[in-house]
Amino acid sequence: MRPRTWTTGRCRLYCLRPQVPVVWLGPVQTQGQQAELYACEDCVQTLNVLVWEALRQRDRAPAR
Repeated sequence: MRPRTWTTGRCRLYCLRPQVPVVWLGPVQTQGQQAELYACEDCVQTLNVLVWEALRQRDRAPAR
């Protein structure tokens, strides 16, 4: 895993705060359009919680 490179900019994930330290999470695509996704530390932490929650739910799901 590469170390994160932080820069100053707008968080484009949840809080939308301007001029905060943000890190690039990757490209996102919606309705045929693509943009770069940057997020602040608080929003990255929120996303991590949501991802782990989804993984735990997937692991608890009954086998088909």
